[in-house]
Amino acid sequence: MRTSSALLLVVLLFFASPLKAAEPTSLRIVTFNAEILTAPGVRAGQLQRYRFDFAREQHHERVADIIEVLRPDILNLVEATSKEAVDLVVQILHEKGLTEYNGYHVESNDSFTGMDVSLITRLEPDTIDGEQIRTYFSKGDDQTWREPFSYTSFSGSRETSRASISRNSVYYFTVGDYKLGFLGLHLKSNPEDEYSNSRRTAEATVATRIMRDEIAKNGYLPVVLGDLNDYDPDVADRDDSRETATKVLASLKDYDPEHDGAELVNVAEKITRQADRYTSHWDWNENGARDPQDVYTMIDHILLPEQLMPYVKRVFIARCVGLETSDHYPVVVDLELPAK
Repeated sequence: MRTSSALLLVVLLFFASPLKAAEPTSLRIVTFNAEILTAPGVRAGQLQRYRFDFAREQHHERVADIIEVLRPDILNLVEATSKEAVDLVVQILHEKGLTEYNGYHVESNDSFTGMDVSLITRLEPDTIDGEQIRTYFSKGDDQTWREPFSYTSFSGSRETSRASISRNSVYYFTVGDYKLGFLGLHLKSNPEDEYSNSRRTAEATVATRIMRDEIAKNGYLPVVLGDLNDYDPDVADRDDSRETATKVLASLKDYDPEHDGAELVNVAEKITRQADRYTSHWDWNENGARDPQDVYTMIDHILLPEQLMPYVKRVFIARCVGLETSDHYPVVVDLELPAK
């Protein structure tokens, strides 16, 4: 009788005690433009940052050092120019003992620069339709992922063309209770040029279709990150003299016309000090030094779903990069994702 009473008391105490909440899932997301990261012995495009193999090897060493310092869970790596470049960075990481990292590469459609958007991660990407990373591009008469744009030619005539996104990748993760679909972008450069702005605007329109018709339809929350080569009018950066001439960021953030308001938020709004909001260093006289005339702007961005913003714990631009490695700095966001 005493045994039964004791057992009943234990059962009652168990159900009366509050259950401990599940621990949140930590996630660090980084995007970094490594500036024409070219593997030794590989010619992937017409642009060469370093011609000789020793200098190329050292470039990869420095990129691996940055990863070792930042320890991202998901790294969107912009301007690695080949699978060999990604593999070499991962090899160096493994030699450092960071064997949890793996690399994923998909060839871009920019035959001139050879620049790609790759992934290095210590998580396992989800496999969708047999692929863990993919790119979207339409050639020739295929208009699926193309968008028209117009511009004024050098002769002064008004011209019309069509653009796809030649440098992008899409990859998916299930992190805790959250399904996240990442769209890594490297959009057309030069936010001061009319042709470039028009083309980039068309690329952004294609990107919104990828988010709606691919990522969201697969049941994932879109995350946009990379070198967008444009300014966000909602988040003032260090250089007050430069403003966007496009709606590229606005379009990407408000990708779903059936939803009121923007679906994505620029994590840079969490960087409280405006002077810290810059991700690129234009070394205008190419002397390899920081000069007063150099230009510092924020053109690399991470756009998160608005429902994840309450879980953002920290956002910063990592100043652990010298010009010998890249003229860009990594954007870092830390999240603590609660169990649903």
